[in-house]
Amino acid sequence: MAQARDGTQGPKSGGPGAALWRAANLWRRQQRVALQESGLTPSQFLLLQGLADRAARQAVTQAALAQHCGADVMMTSQLLRELERMKLVRREAHPSDSRAVALGLTDRGRQRLDRASPAVTAAEQAFFAALGADADAFAGALRLLGGEKPRRRVGAGTR
Repeated sequence: MAQARDGTQGPKSGGPGAALWRAANLWRRQQRVALQESGLTPSQFLLLQGLADRAARQAVTQAALAQHCGADVMMTSQLLRELERMKLVRREAHPSDSRAVALGLTDRGRQRLDRASPAVTAAEQAFFAALGADADAFAGALRLLGGEKPRRRVGAGTR
């Protein structure tokens, strides 16, 4: 560990936290470049993609979308207002809860997402290509660090 000004031991500039920080910053920059033509930010894209994933199966509330995307509820609220102003998202009566509002993609939102997705997919494939066969293990490690419980794998046909 590196020594801080106050004499305590601080994190190494080459440690895993610093490496994660650098990689995440590079990933964000590459996402912004990939999304530039679509006019979306990475956070807007995340919510639109999350909404497309969830709305196909059930009515989606703002809180459920935030949880699904791993996003802050207040940030989600602000971004949804902006996406609604852009006419990419609509709010409608929830089909089973009269107190709630359901979110949905507009046709324009679906089109924008469909245009942006290939560029984001290509950027993701290029960014993680260096990991090769280890990409799935890396994603699992990130999910673990993000608070998800590890999934137990059970071999097919074993007892």
